[in-house]
Amino acid sequence: MFTSGIFSSLPVTLGIFLVSLLIVIATSARFTRKLEELCEAFNLSIGVLSLLSALGANIPNYVSSAIAIFSGHIEFGIGIIVGSNIYNLAIILGLCALLTPERSGITLDTREKRDVRVIAVYAIFIALLSFLAIACLLIGPVGTAFHASRPSQPLLPLFSIMALGVFGSLLLHIFRRSHGSEGTTVHHHDFPHRKASLSNLRLVGEIIFVLVITLGGVLVMVQTGQTLTADLHMPSVLAGLLVLAVATSLPNTVVAISLVRSGEAAACIEEVYSSNSINTALGIVLPLLFWQGIVGDRFLLMLDAPLTLALLSLTLLYVLKGRIHRGLGVFLLGAYIAWVLLRFWM
Repeated sequence: MFTSGIFSSLPVTLGIFLVSLLIVIATSARFTRKLEELCEAFNLSIGVLSLLSALGANIPNYVSSAIAIFSGHIEFGIGIIVGSNIYNLAIILGLCALLTPERSGITLDTREKRDVRVIAVYAIFIALLSFLAIACLLIGPVGTAFHASRPSQPLLPLFSIMALGVFGSLLLHIFRRSHGSEGTTVHHHDFPHRKASLSNLRLVGEIIFVLVITLGGVLVMVQTGQTLTADLHMPSVLAGLLVLAVATSLPNTVVAISLVRSGEAAACIEEVYSSNSINTALGIVLPLLFWQGIVGDRFLLMLDAPLTLALLSLTLLYVLKGRIHRGLGVFLLGAYIAWVLLRFWM
């Protein structure tokens, strides 16, 4: 998977990486638009819209991580997800708070606060359990308490299964949420090219087609990204946390901003939390059930894990207040920049 092969020169590799990245971003934006049409056509809830958006927009994240883990690059794969989740909470929510059409920032009504709060709590529990699973793979002082002799001890599958169980509960909660009742469905948008008699089947076909293109693009993007970072002699965990994490999260950025700009603020925030849960469950926890290894970067637990949980808790606090104002958006962007600089310094 991660051999240089046809990518024999840095300019060629960089060019292929950028082209594949642009393709993935474009198809993700198209995918979001089609999902809004689908949810409106079938009168689906905001929660389903956010879940489907997260599943599609985060294909680059969890697919690339799973590929890396199954290829034996454990730190690289975990780094993609952890870095992507921090990016989602800091950069995407920060940008959405600044770019929302509402002058006071993102505001939520009582129903939206309740619904988003539940999704956020699920995300916190899934993140916590995933970090406990990662601790089972860690070597060094931090992992000593979890290590007896081998990383394949029963604690790893136990934490993984618990995390997947919580993720399953999240999915059930979203699909059980009321459909079609006031305040739960997506806002009406005009789609002038839709014809009711033909659109539904065609719409599903277009969504599947876009997903196939996105998947092909991410496979190329991951391989070229790995080659680039190897040529630049970047440690694998930093390559995942900072390079591939940002690259694979750009489609999700497009999706979230598209939602908030179209008036779907609640769906945008839920999409960010759902993205983190999906990334963690499908990109870390599920692959680690079948493939285990050793993680040597102790800062994954000493810095990245506390930061992720802190960002989840902070944003949840403002969700409970019903408003994510622009000042918080600036703070989140600054926190991400500080984390990147600290990570490079370490």
